[in-house]
Amino acid sequence: MSNNTPIPTALLESPSFQLERVRRRVRDTVESALDDKDTTLREFWVLACLMDESASSQTQLSDTLAIDASDMVRLIDSLEKRGWVSRQRDPSDRRRQIVTSTKKGTKAHKELAELVTEAEDEALDASTNKQLKHLRKLAKSIVLAGEADS
Repeated sequence: MSNNTPIPTALLESPSFQLERVRRRVRDTVESALDDKDTTLREFWVLACLMDESASSQTQLSDTLAIDASDMVRLIDSLEKRGWVSRQRDPSDRRRQIVTSTKKGTKAHKELAELVTEAEDEALDASTNKQLKHLRKLAKSIVLAGEADS
């Protein structure tokens, strides 16, 4: 749909449509900003997970980010080639791979986090700070409610 095409009221009132439009707008803007740094939103998400947890298994990362295990392997491979993460076998379970951020990865995350925040703000620039605060609070409670149901 072009910007000049009116959106039917039923869609404007549909949470699934609203969320999809917001998701697409934000993701496109963030991906474009990250592309300038030759990285992706999913790679940033992996780094973000490793900032909260100093180490995580590939399976935990896949579950947390809802990313297929084979896709996660490729993401970790890419991050490892950049020197942003390291991967080692879990000594207590050799089938498990433990992923940790490196110093270079921590530095990259800090820079990318600023870039992502700026891109998100740009994507949502028509919103007021109060509206964004409410959006973030609502989105967080919806995500956490979904986690509790799992």
